[in-house]
Amino acid sequence: MMTRSTVTKKELEDLGFKPNQAKAILHQARQVMVKRGKTFWSNPRLEVAPRGIIEQVILGVPLDDKGDKNGNN
Repeated sequence: MMTRSTVTKKELEDLGFKPNQAKAILHQARQVMVKRGKTFWSNPRLEVAPRGIIEQVILGVPLDDKGDKNGNN
């Protein structure tokens, strides 16, 4: 199974984040990309963000849903 390179608000909500938290996470990730010179990500209507940025910079953990619901692999 191939993992997509972007994450949507719905996917973050499915992982347990509240709607406003998911929106804020996407916004922060897009801002990181803009600071890195990728102006494409400055569009406020864009409802996706790069998975790598969210995992590494924002959350610090992988966004896979492998393992059980208690967080164990």
